[in-house]
Amino acid sequence: MDRRKAIGGILAFTGIGIASFTGFKFFYGTSNRGKLKNYKDLIAELADVIIPASDTPGAKEANVQNFIIDFMESCSSNKEFNTFYSGLNDIQSTCLNDYNTVFQKCTNQQKIEVLKNLDTNQDSNSFFTKIDTKIRGRSFFNILKSLTIEGYCSSELGATNLLSYVPVPANYSAITTITSNQKAWATR
Repeated sequence: MDRRKAIGGILAFTGIGIASFTGFKFFYGTSNRGKLKNYKDLIAELADVIIPASDTPGAKEANVQNFIIDFMESCSSNKEFNTFYSGLNDIQSTCLNDYNTVFQKCTNQQKIEVLKNLDTNQDSNSFFTKIDTKIRGRSFFNILKSLTIEGYCSSELGATNLLSYVPVPANYSAITTITSNQKAWATR
């Protein structure tokens, strides 16, 4: 065996490994886990815009922000976490550029406008949207919206005030009639 070819092969293999690690770090970035607690007020305001208080308590009163932070810190992938973390920073910079204030101090109309601008995914069932989601993952707003709804419906306030919570379910009936304004069922 030729020594030059062997050494060249080893160097090439090592170079590919370094290049792939650099690409991985570029794609997924450094870990910012543990820093979401600094954004607790922002996440609470975002969740409260998605589920505001009405005749039932809002997401902020149900402490959905704690659920979102715990889920993102413990259960999300690095890619999804970095998307969420950079989305929070993007919202703050957008509000500072457009309204000269942070999101928490914007008016309700400004907050709604910012979130409507984030929800640009009008045709979520299109073929190209599905491909984009497969490649890039879920968007920041999609993550925020789904975690807000999940956190609210699984909270005590959401399950008892918004949903029809039955701690001990009765007999099973396969076919039931639904009355007008009937609440959905919740079990914990």
